[in-house]
Amino acid sequence: MNPYQPIIFLQYCFDSLTQIPIPVLLYTHIPSAVIAIIFSSFVYYKSRDNASFELLLISIFFSIWSFLELSTWFAFMGAYNTMFTWSLIDLVALLFFFASCRFLYSFIWNKRISTKLLSIGYLLLLPTAIIVLLGLNLTGFNIVNCEAVENPTYTRLTYVAEALFILSTLVIGLIGYRNVPNKTRRPQIMLATVSVFLFQMFFFTFSFIVAFLIKNTTIANPYNYGIYGVLGIPTLLVILGYLIVKFRSFNIKLIGAQALVTALVVLVASLLTFERSVWGYAIIGLTLFMVCLGGFFLVRSVKKEIKQREELELLTQELEKANVRLKELDKQKSEFVSIASHQLRSPLTAMRGYASMLVEGSFGKIPEKALEAAKRIEDSAKLMAMSVEDYLNVSRIESGNMKYNLSDFNVQEMTDKLCDDLRPEALKQNLILLFRSNITSRGVVNADVGKTNQIIHNLINNSIKYTPKGTINVFVRDDIKKKRIYIDITDTGIGMSQETQHTLFQKFSRAENANSVNVSGTGLGLYVAFKMAEAMGGTITCKSEGDGKGSTFTFELPLGM
Repeated sequence: MNPYQPIIFLQYCFDSLTQIPIPVLLYTHIPSAVIAIIFSSFVYYKSRDNASFELLLISIFFSIWSFLELSTWFAFMGAYNTMFTWSLIDLVALLFFFASCRFLYSFIWNKRISTKLLSIGYLLLLPTAIIVLLGLNLTGFNIVNCEAVENPTYTRLTYVAEALFILSTLVIGLIGYRNVPNKTRRPQIMLATVSVFLFQMFFFTFSFIVAFLIKNTTIANPYNYGIYGVLGIPTLLVILGYLIVKFRSFNIKLIGAQALVTALVVLVASLLTFERSVWGYAIIGLTLFMVCLGGFFLVRSVKKEIKQREELELLTQELEKANVRLKELDKQKSEFVSIASHQLRSPLTAMRGYASMLVEGSFGKIPEKALEAAKRIEDSAKLMAMSVEDYLNVSRIESGNMKYNLSDFNVQEMTDKLCDDLRPEALKQNLILLFRSNITSRGVVNADVGKTNQIIHNLINNSIKYTPKGTINVFVRDDIKKKRIYIDITDTGIGMSQETQHTLFQKFSRAENANSVNVSGTGLGLYVAFKMAEAMGGTITCKSEGDGKGSTFTFELPLGM
């Protein structure tokens, strides 16, 4: 293998790039400018926001740049005017660099760029504008090669300004990606930043290559490389078209896909104006047919997707309205329960009081059968009063009106006393209620005394109600490192399944086997206790080996100082 063969091949590729046919030159500039103007005008007409206006400015400056660029190639405006248009190219290029930064800022934040940032952009433009207006960027014109002689010192200033605009694009995109309030817009911001960055890099890279090659006199036609920078505008439009189709950017729906397909058709059809061979016409015609066919199915698919999305949005709105209505009904229900409970509590208190007085003989001795009836009235009134109190507590919790009076007290002593009070009730059920403790602290907590007492009473009472036989162990322990105190209530009762444990602290939730032992529960006691414990910085947990294997409820509170 010839060791110089790779070098020869690369030299061949390098030389072929400099041979730019006139049709290719026209094709890269005219269709790109026309499509850019049509695309951006359409976007601006449909959305009329800041970002679409800046996009239109990019297209306008690019179209002006394309016209000036072509005038330097063909010199159709005369030698003197060609010198003038050649001198303006750098300034116009810098203008669409600036406009692309403004577009990205407006796209991300949906507002005009701030005056401070705008002033910085104008300062970057100012040196190039002064140089161009004073005619300092060109020192002469080579008639033999039809090339302008540029001043490298002033040209470098333009490249520095372009590089700073590119850096600004990356900074704006990064800040927008990290700080935009709506995190779902991050993919759109990333794509928009990439599109603007590639657009700027195409122009900057190939302009820089041209400036570098001009210094090397052995390279033929160095300005031909600048043509490839035009690829930046279709790259920008393709990614923006994807943003419109995928994310409905600029608030454009179906018609965005139609515009994208139309632009592709125009781009392919424009090839026919430069083609002269029969085979070329056939290939371009077949490509045009495939683009039209693919575009038809694309538009139909997008139309279907948009219809489904709109139906989903409509359902979401209806669900939101229904959710608001349900919240209103739930609030009205809570208010009704609160009012009804208050109205029920007064007569129940009277019934319970008079029944208790009858049992105690305050009105004289009554027959044995009447005494038994009075005891049942007293028990039923007590049970109903407890249910009413549960409903009232639920109403207070859900409305946020539950009050907590925090103070320091010894929870170990409270638990011991409650066990003494409830032991006779346990003995009536042939149960053994035991209390023990193992704490290294003072056992003091900062909580609501009444509500803590209610929670512990509720948990021990539950164990008595749902334990047909055996023992109930109440154990108080603490953890100094975690600064927590725990009250474990362990019974040998009916137990519960794993599924029940996950839902036990919800409203109106009871174990599946609870009715086999006690039918009077409302399913609110544990819910109320859990919410109260939570409000005081604690919690309640439960565990069980399964049905018939007993349960352990643990009431946890933070230790006081």
